[in-house]
Amino acid sequence: MEKLKLTAHIKDIELKNKMYKVIDKANSCLKNYDIKATEFLNPFEVKNAIDILNSESDLKYKVDGGYENAERQLIYIFPYYIEEDDVESDLRVIQIEGNFKFRAISHRDYLGALLNLGIKREKIGDILIHDNFCQVVVSEDICDFIIINLDKVSRNKVKVKEITVKDIVQSEHNFKEISFTVSSLRVDSIISGVYSLSRNDSVKLIKGERVNVDYEKIISPSREIKSDSLISVRGHGRAIIEVGDLTKKGRTKVKAKIIL
Repeated sequence: MEKLKLTAHIKDIELKNKMYKVIDKANSCLKNYDIKATEFLNPFEVKNAIDILNSESDLKYKVDGGYENAERQLIYIFPYYIEEDDVESDLRVIQIEGNFKFRAISHRDYLGALLNLGIKREKIGDILIHDNFCQVVVSEDICDFIIINLDKVSRNKVKVKEITVKDIVQSEHNFKEISFTVSSLRVDSIISGVYSLSRNDSVKLIKGERVNVDYEKIISPSREIKSDSLISVRGHGRAIIEVGDLTKKGRTKVKAKIIL
């Protein structure tokens, strides 16, 4: 599989490099007739990887994030003659427990604690947060390391144990809803409304490559936002956008569900 040809349409260097790694796995599989797994990918990266893998008829693949509707998933790549059911998942799941009644612990707190151990983000899948515990899908090669070394999350002492994928309890997001109107559905205008920023500040965030729409990095402020889009602004959070009707003055009503 030719890297340059298969990724010529990708402008984002970070995404292109990740697809290079996927192609390397695929080529190794073609050469050695074995099963390879990617690192964890977000939905946009998974989509790009699948488009690439579909170009090779001698390969099959299986997407797995540990549970149904997982956000971050890895892809198992294997020869066409192997059945999907014969490809065993090597994902592991850990549960982090502590007494958090005096302070709410966020997704950022858990992720920060894991990254502070020197673990790469690509080794970590979904982080499912509950009142007094958190479940994290991880790569097999870092599971035992986390269990041994993770003892604090945001100054709170924690205990870590391994659980099975059958023990995963899916969590629901909490939202804060806000409403506003915009003159256009450009991404810079939407960001300004959601996070109470000036248009100049919004443009700076976009040009600084800190904004994703449906997990795709956005570098153009003129990108139009559709209803049900997920906007992520590094340092500010994530929000689901719902586009409404026009006002009498011709402005568009927008409702944002900011994920807490």
